[in-house]
Amino acid sequence: MSETCTKCGAVHTGEKTCESIFGEFLALEFTDPGYGRVHFLTVACYMVQHEGYSDELYVWVQTALRKYLEEGHTTEMIRQDAAQGPGRTKGIRRPADAPPLPKVAWSMTIADVASQMHDAESYCKLIEQWGRTTLKEMGPLVLNR
Repeated sequence: MSETCTKCGAVHTGEKTCESIFGEFLALEFTDPGYGRVHFLTVACYMVQHEGYSDELYVWVQTALRKYLEEGHTTEMIRQDAAQGPGRTKGIRRPADAPPLPKVAWSMTIADVASQMHDAESYCKLIEQWGRTTLKEMGPLVLNR
């Protein structure tokens, strides 16, 4: 039997959910530096695809993804930007009463990474691909609703 994630559209078979896969990925990243080097992308993609960020953070993360993936900013540079970003004053998480974001038919999800990875190298390549795909598909967020 398969289930579809209501947020990102991933199809899951068995007991795994996007959230459980995300937990497994975080455990890998925190225990093995070979996996951990893509931590920013893992969290950003998961949070974007699962409507976890406030509108202000969504816009900030889109810029941060672009800087990281297209301009070569390091994780440390992104951390420094984050220290000055909207998350420190406006909050990171999407409020429960916030209007829903427009639905996106994500062509790559956390489930795709999980089904194709087999070691740290393949994991990092897939997470980077997921990051590029997410950035391309996330589109602009209109804050004046």
